[in-house]
Amino acid sequence: MDDDRRALQMRVDSCQRLIHDVSQRLAQQTVHPRIVEQLSRLDELLSLIDNRLVNETDLSRIEASTNQLMVELTALFSHQKLGSLYEEVSVH
Repeated sequence: MDDDRRALQMRVDSCQRLIHDVSQRLAQQTVHPRIVEQLSRLDELLSLIDNRLVNETDLSRIEASTNQLMVELTALFSHQKLGSLYEEVSVH
């Protein structure tokens, strides 16, 4: 796998991991079941992506959509007082 393909793969994986983590976190919280259901479906759909076929244009759309979703979910996390998605790691 060349470096460009590896970089695309890592970026796709990052979006997939973030959606998966948000989906799992909200499934454990008291939020509207429809939100949890839709995030779960999105998580499943993203897992079906054949990363070998993703190009830069596709990835730009995936990243833009993921970023927009995170902006919208920030309000939910804030309103529900859910804190951060990931624990802070201190570096010594």
